[in-house]
Amino acid sequence: METKAARGMSVGILRYAATHRRCEVVIAHSGVLPRGLPSLGDWTPDGLINGPIGAEAARRPFRVGAEVFLLDAPDELSARGDCGVVLCDDAAAGRLAASLFVRRNLRHFGFVGDRRNVEWSQRRGDAFAGELRQGGHEAPSVFEIPEDAKLPEEEKVLADWLASLPKPCGVFAATDWRAKRVLDVCRAAGIDVPGLVEVVGVDNEEYVCEQCVPTLTSIEPDFEQGGYEAMELLDALLSGKPLGREARIRRYGMRGIVERVSTRDNRGTARIVNLALDFIRLHGTSGGTATDVVKAAGCSASLLQRHFRKALGRTVVQEIQRVRLEKACYLLRHTETPINDIGHLCGYDDESWFRVLFRKTFGVSMRDYRNRALPPGRKPE
Repeated sequence: METKAARGMSVGILRYAATHRRCEVVIAHSGVLPRGLPSLGDWTPDGLINGPIGAEAARRPFRVGAEVFLLDAPDELSARGDCGVVLCDDAAAGRLAASLFVRRNLRHFGFVGDRRNVEWSQRRGDAFAGELRQGGHEAPSVFEIPEDAKLPEEEKVLADWLASLPKPCGVFAATDWRAKRVLDVCRAAGIDVPGLVEVVGVDNEEYVCEQCVPTLTSIEPDFEQGGYEAMELLDALLSGKPLGREARIRRYGMRGIVERVSTRDNRGTARIVNLALDFIRLHGTSGGTATDVVKAAGCSASLLQRHFRKALGRTVVQEIQRVRLEKACYLLRHTETPINDIGHLCGYDDESWFRVLFRKTFGVSMRDYRNRALPPGRKPE
């Protein structure tokens, strides 16, 4: 199954190509360069955006003028001047997780890294610990993965580790899949989430996060920007302009935190507010109405409105509007979706009314908003 990272990177790559007409892009494979690349036939690419460095490169039937890797490649950078690397700002993910737990007034913390103990996982854990220490909080307990442990053995050790943590506590996992493992073990061991343990992952893989029990809060990297940076760097390398080592390293950051039940206070009236927020997040831009939200919350409209306004400072309708406008801004900044279609894609049937709402909210028309957000080299509409 294609990952969210691969999908987002592909969108960013194609967005760059769409605004730089000299670039012709073929997405041969989303992920590690496969043995199937010769299926490109007679077409020989000038450059490649590739995953890990490995033996696949030696089997290529062609040479390329430049290459950009989407994982750490410091040795390759030192040896070659025709390659670059685009990295995720892993430290930013760790800092965001720490700040969320601190806002939740937690005092005890844990970190569950990737099973392979790779460098990017270590960076996330180190930044998580550093941010906590800087704020005067205790260092997180780190889950030590048993060497060569099979899954059942790891789950037993993980259950013992989770049980040993002082409660309540916040557990940061290096990926959504690792966070799901934490949630599964908590559920099997009878550890209340989020009452005793709050859990945060990274990637915001919706098909993972929404199927977790409870649903998983996750930090979302800006994968699309990573793809755009990769294509921009490859284009610069192919231009023949000499680039120093630092110029051949690009980084993309985090879009933010998508909060779900695994870090929410779900007691009492907070539960109906959270049910409403989840429904709006999932269905607000596809036509969901305030009446639908009330049904999803399972209470009267007056009760929901009272507690919703107390918790967020705005009404259900205002929250639906905020989510829809946020999607409209994203479509204007990052896609070439025709302006006449954006209102409908954001859940509005009356396009004229939506245009008035957008101008009233942001002080500019949708066309002006898009033109102000144009990347370098792209002409205004």
